[in-house]
Amino acid sequence: MEHARLRQLIAQVTEMNDEAWEASIDRFKIKRLKKRQYFLKQGDVCRQVGFIVSGYTRLFYSLKDAEVTKDFNTEYMFCGSYASFISKAPAHFNVIAMEPLTLLVINREDLLDLTERFPSWQKFLRIAMEQLFISKEDREALFLTCTPDERYADLVHHHQDWVNRIPLKYLASYLGMTPETLSRIRAKKI
Repeated sequence: MEHARLRQLIAQVTEMNDEAWEASIDRFKIKRLKKRQYFLKQGDVCRQVGFIVSGYTRLFYSLKDAEVTKDFNTEYMFCGSYASFISKAPAHFNVIAMEPLTLLVINREDLLDLTERFPSWQKFLRIAMEQLFISKEDREALFLTCTPDERYADLVHHHQDWVNRIPLKYLASYLGMTPETLSRIRAKKI
């Protein structure tokens, strides 16, 4: 069942023949994490990327006196530090399970082998990276050009499911505001 969800996602992006899929199945291993268990710690090298089957992760920076939320990854998304995964350099942020988490994980060598052998894997990863780049560019523009109220409205529009699922303090950090500011914004919307 876990692998079927990954195949559904791939099918939304590109056709993958049975040979490419069969070569992939054994390379993606099921991994389960408990709530608050780390998938990746800041400073460690990311040796696997994970496709989230159920649950969600929070990506955050550990600073001297605070944590700053970078992003969240939910079902049907990948998690990890792609920069660390590819470059083998230490990750700049943590990835932690915020609920019991089921993932399909693959290591760098296996993923690179799949992309070398199968054009469908190349296409899937290229499109995934393009979507990630667009998302990050949109988020940067949001931070540089929008008010806190507008950032929250954008979150509600694009990630309505996060509003009730993710604790307020983490949403506030993700939006670049204090929990009190986010509470005031939410109170105005009711």
